[in-house]
Amino acid sequence: MNLHLFQQGATKEARRLVLNIIGSQKQAPTVHEIFKLAVQQESGGSPSKPESSSQAAAPGHPPQPRYPDHAIRSMSYLKGVVLPSLVQTKDIEKIHTLQELTPEEQAQRLQTLSRSARKQAASLSTAVDVWRWQLRAHKPTPPKPKVEIVYGKDVGVGVDWSHLNKRRQRSRALSVTRDVRWLRKLDRAREEGLKAETAEGETKADV
Repeated sequence: MNLHLFQQGATKEARRLVLNIIGSQKQAPTVHEIFKLAVQQESGGSPSKPESSSQAAAPGHPPQPRYPDHAIRSMSYLKGVVLPSLVQTKDIEKIHTLQELTPEEQAQRLQTLSRSARKQAASLSTAVDVWRWQLRAHKPTPPKPKVEIVYGKDVGVGVDWSHLNKRRQRSRALSVTRDVRWLRKLDRAREEGLKAETAEGETKADV
């Protein structure tokens, strides 16, 4: 695949397409299943077609992607760019599974073995390792802890006075208590003033 395609990173269209495919499957798909489903879908209004052999890259030039007009232009682009991008953003994860071979697949497997290996085939496992891709479950963001508003903080409530001696600690405590009482009186006066203004405004409105 052309190097500059990797440098460009995964496009939004490619990421969205792969996420839709993975999320729509009952069973987590393999990378080959994702690619097969992707190229079957339309991109830009028309199905993508693989490059013909006559359109192969000239000697000395990097090979062209198999589906240049498709969001998932090649298997290399899917495996090397799109999937890693989705893993990095924690949208998907790879999971390991064991898949039982069908009788046809077991027969094909035997054909790839040597004669001596075929004699021991009975002891071979009929399950193979398969890596699949699934959407990653997003954990809900824990709520931010409520910040407790300390009344009188501006006048010293909640301040650590332990570095002072006992006499000065008592003096500060009395001072803070006195200031808090003054703040409460001030707040009550403000509330009464607001109520009076509101009542006066309503009276004028009635007139």
